[in-house]
Amino acid sequence: MNLIQFYLQSQTHKVLSVDLRSNMLNHCYLISSKDEFYLHELSIFAVKEICCLNENAPCNICNNCIKIDHGNMVDFEVFPKEKKSLMVEDINLVVEKSYVRPMEFKYKIFLLENFDECTIQGQNKILKTLEEPPQNVIFILTCKNIGKILPTILSRSKKITENILSHSLIIEFLKEMKIKDADIIASMSEGSLTNALKLIENDGASKILELSYEMLINLKTSKDILYYSSKILELKKDIPFFLDMLINVLRDTIVSKSSINLIFKSYSHQYETLKKIYSSNMIEKIIKKVCEVYNKIDFNCNITGTIDQLLLDILEVKYLCQK
Repeated sequence: MNLIQFYLQSQTHKVLSVDLRSNMLNHCYLISSKDEFYLHELSIFAVKEICCLNENAPCNICNNCIKIDHGNMVDFEVFPKEKKSLMVEDINLVVEKSYVRPMEFKYKIFLLENFDECTIQGQNKILKTLEEPPQNVIFILTCKNIGKILPTILSRSKKITENILSHSLIIEFLKEMKIKDADIIASMSEGSLTNALKLIENDGASKILELSYEMLINLKTSKDILYYSSKILELKKDIPFFLDMLINVLRDTIVSKSSINLIFKSYSHQYETLKKIYSSNMIEKIIKKVCEVYNKIDFNCNITGTIDQLLLDILEVKYLCQK
């Protein structure tokens, strides 16, 4: 599945297509989603839909769609430019440019990304322009956290909220990219293309998953700590990913009676073995210990000692709960 198909199933397309057909485009659209990559692609396709020269918009092949892809559509600008967040200077420039008439299209369009990261001062700077917008100007604002946007901005925008993507859609997208471990990555992505693309970097996802199963099954005595500690430490930057896997395997073990709720459905045969070793009470205690490791990593604690202690804690939970 390519990205335009994602867009055609989005709330953004549903709203814009109705507004275009009725010739009632709003002067400001606010698109919110926690998925940063998906949000960016949606907003670009939204601009294409507004500017597209063909009836079935966005076509991705007309002159305007191609210009937008190549970044040379005169009447379309994206802000911020090469910065992580919108600055007051960006907003001042947007306001200034919004009063210049379009040159090659009937609308002048400004895409302001991560608007929720803009300062209160910056948001207030654009407020008057949104209250009394210039003719033939459209603002598209994107955000991950709508709670950080001023109520006065919200009241002057047409709000569109995008839901998380389905597991099947993400699997289809990954398989089209010929990504191995597509099912594992989709399961771990939590409905986010941004998360899925980050997980692709972990090209050994299935090996890390296998290690988490193996460690939980075969960690039986203090002699095993050195072996599994060295295996985990070999992962280096992927240690947090291993911890994610570990928590999800433990979580799957608890809910394994219902295959519908499993994250790793293809590994369901492993859960019968794990259920014989770990009770729900044990799993809850171990998950708490794993969560503590995240905090220690954030505070740059000694990683070798931290992993050794985690494995020791797992052994202790197993011993105490089986007494």
